[in-house]
This record gives sequence, C-alpha cells and structure tokens, in this order.
Amino acid sequence: MDNDFSSVHTAAEIPDMRSTIDDINKILKTIPFNEDAARQKIYEINAKHPDNKMIWNLLHANVPSGISIQQASKENLYQDLQWKAYYLEAKILGKSVDEMRKDLQNP
Repeated sequence: MDNDFSSVHTAAEIPDMRSTIDDINKILKTIPFNEDAARQKIYEINAKHPDNKMIWNLLHANVPSGISIQQASKENLYQDLQWKAYYLEAKILGKSVDEMRKDLQNP
C-alpha cells in the first residue's frame, strides 16, 4: 500500500504553503524563542492543514500525542514547527506517506 496523500495544488496554495514555511523558519530562528508566536502558528497550520496531524500519527503510531498546544513545552513547540515545515515541503513536492517515512528514518 502506497498511502499516497499527495494531490494537485492550485496556483495560490503553493506560494501560501511556502510563505507559511518561511514564517515557521522565522519563528524557529528567533532568539529567545517566542512560544506565543509558535502556538499561534501551530493553531493556524492545524486549521488550514488538519491532515498534518493525521499523517504525523500515521508516521509515529507508537508515540503518544496527548499534549495540548497550550501545555506544550518550548521543545515540543519547536519540534512541532519543524514537523510542520517538513510536512508542508513534502506536500508541495507531492510526497507519499511512504516517502515521508523513508525521509524521517534516514535523516
């Protein structure tokens, strides 16, 4: 089973996803790390791309994910933003879940 969640994106969706990746990278590079900005961006991405959570759960089925965004530590927020940047880039490239799994197993 290929688990292909890729799809064709409209001309407006790709620049929007690239802009979101840029926003994520700015937040990740800000010192000190702005937890409020991170939380806000996570909420925005989860609302716009709810499938990112489903795919995360598919790829990390053995990792419990019961922490709310409000209770997440700085490290959890940072890791979630890193995941979302990777996920959006993979989505732009039309990667399947199997391709993402291989990427994450061979960093």
